[in-house]
Amino acid sequence: MHRRDFLKDSLYASALALAARPVLLAGTRPKSILVLGGTDFLGPAFVESALADGHTVTLFNRGVTNPELFPNVEKLRGFRSANLTDQNLSALGQRHWDAVIDVWPHDPTMIASSAELLKDRTQHYLYVSSISAYDEKELARPNTTEDATLASWTGDASEYSRGKAESERRLRAILGDKLTIVRPGPIKGSRDDTPDLLIWLRRLRNGQPHIAPGDGTNYVEIVDVKDVADFLVLAIDRSLHGTFNLTGRPILFREFLNTCKSATHSDAELIWIPETFLHQQGIAPQPGVSNWFLNFPFWHPEPDRLGFAQISSQKAFQAGWETRPLRDTALDYLMSFASLNNYDFRDPLPAETEEKTLELWQSRPH
Repeated sequence: MHRRDFLKDSLYASALALAARPVLLAGTRPKSILVLGGTDFLGPAFVESALADGHTVTLFNRGVTNPELFPNVEKLRGFRSANLTDQNLSALGQRHWDAVIDVWPHDPTMIASSAELLKDRTQHYLYVSSISAYDEKELARPNTTEDATLASWTGDASEYSRGKAESERRLRAILGDKLTIVRPGPIKGSRDDTPDLLIWLRRLRNGQPHIAPGDGTNYVEIVDVKDVADFLVLAIDRSLHGTFNLTGRPILFREFLNTCKSATHSDAELIWIPETFLHQQGIAPQPGVSNWFLNFPFWHPEPDRLGFAQISSQKAFQAGWETRPLRDTALDYLMSFASLNNYDFRDPLPAETEEKTLELWQSRPH
């Protein structure tokens, strides 16, 4: 892919995104919004969307992560901590805001502390949770909806999953009907620095034959960071309360890889190899081991994760949510990685291993 083509596509995608983003609803007054955090990944996307929508934003954070962002936005400095004797929320004073949004943490003590302080100073409190908050058994079937069981605080789920679920429970107890919870799936796009999607884009961009795992009928769900941000602004504009999955729409893995090819102007040949053969070569995901950053990101053949990439966001769509094409998300994502200084990309599947596997597959007895 030539640099001029990449820049042209990226600028075109950005122009489309700006043209498509929501505007302040007629009759809706601009609101004052306090953002707890706001300078890393989803935070900046939300701030940009809220400012473009005409709202006034105040950021509360340590001033450590990306302090140069938003020079014309009010910034209050402080420190949140799970150790309540260590945190400093004094900069919030006795002020009130129309809406408060807690963007990312998963420590329930920290999250509940801020909510207790602000519960009588706002009419709308929003929290960004995750589909990881669901009990793992809920991910074994497709079309999980917002009323599904959450992970237990005392269970054996990951700290992140348990923390998100418990944070939701404590916020509901503190805030009641003032609360909006969103549960995104895998978020990609601008300012993302996790290399899972990059693995596929970089592989396909080189134009060589590559392994496509399985038969292409597994599902993928990816949501653009700008789409999550836009829904949060939509929820503020329309006073949407309750819980909403934000996972986008599921697509077949075959369509996912073809979109990656399109985004990189690739003519790479995809060679579909069954899971059983990949297991024999020791490069398929092993039972009980997450493949998030392993050889084939976003491929989830495990039966107990059948529903992981088929979670229902119908409630959000019915509320007016719209999502960008995956190709636009991939272009934003590539631009973010292109802006990183001296990023050392390492494919988890060595080229020689992939080549050997392809040779073995193509020379197998028929």
